[in-house]
Amino acid sequence: MLRAILSKHGRVYDFAYDSDTAEKIAEEMLTLSGSWDWALVKIGASAADEVKKSTELIRPKVGVITNIGEAHLAVHGTIEKIMHNKAQLLEGLEPGGWAVLNRDNEYVKALGERSVTATRFFGLSELADYFAANITPLGPEGTAFTVHRKNNAGLRLHLPIYSLGDVYNALAAIAVADGLGVPDTLIADGLEHDFMLPEGRGRLYRMADLMLFDDTYDATPQSLIKSTVCLMQCKENARRLVLVLGDMTELGSQADSYQKMIGHYLAGMPIDLVVLCGKRARSTAEAMRSGKQQVMTIMEFPLVSQVIEFLLNEIRPGDAVMVEGGANQDLSAVVQALRRTFEKAPETV
Repeated sequence: MLRAILSKHGRVYDFAYDSDTAEKIAEEMLTLSGSWDWALVKIGASAADEVKKSTELIRPKVGVITNIGEAHLAVHGTIEKIMHNKAQLLEGLEPGGWAVLNRDNEYVKALGERSVTATRFFGLSELADYFAANITPLGPEGTAFTVHRKNNAGLRLHLPIYSLGDVYNALAAIAVADGLGVPDTLIADGLEHDFMLPEGRGRLYRMADLMLFDDTYDATPQSLIKSTVCLMQCKENARRLVLVLGDMTELGSQADSYQKMIGHYLAGMPIDLVVLCGKRARSTAEAMRSGKQQVMTIMEFPLVSQVIEFLLNEIRPGDAVMVEGGANQDLSAVVQALRRTFEKAPETV
């Protein structure tokens, strides 16, 4: 999102998405040539002190933290240790640097309140410096919402995004761009005309009367809630709602309890078909079946190839399918198989 905006206002270098460690960032920096107005770098928190090493290397002017949750529990063990790791971003900003933080996440908010760094908060509350209101989910047509800022006019946007999580991401990008002096006209133009969700990050493919959401980059309890709400918004436009779910990742010793919790959560969702894949599929399915009885079909498979075989025989035009994948499984192969099949089929009128 930020690249789409800033590209309207200067030259932007966007580091490769997998350049998220100090070592990889340094390697890519050695290949840089030319002049740039801004550089966008994703700093990973998947190892102890990785954020500290990366910030010491690049000394960012602006640091953005959108979320602190269950991701990376396998590495850090507790939410508090994840907080400590991400706090190193704020501590490593260049003199005069500033932060953009999610006020609605209790852990991110706490970091901002403890830090001496100048901070711009975003969220859904009017207490935030940048907040969204009049959020209108439009199903497969995306989401419309109004961005409000203190002492500034509201900015109405209609974006190809399908979850509340991406509304938060848009607020973060707008807060950065506004702080860098980008006019509203360029912010709106960049987001509404040049932005598309990345592959694996909730992108929607529409083909032959099939709505296919690709959220296969990773799977956490928070991302699952986002994805199921997204799927619900298509209920009026779809014949059936189908969720394909891989094992949660990076949850460490709490993985089994989270998988069961997910099963109880899904048992209450008005989803027609849930297809589970992975080593923990059975425990999730058992938790679902022990919950509220409803008209829901639950299928479980250990292998991605089995999921693909089943879906190619099961999915029909008019279905809305959300594929939510974990980093330890290549559920993007499911998306690719469905695209190959349905992109060849003619749409009905």
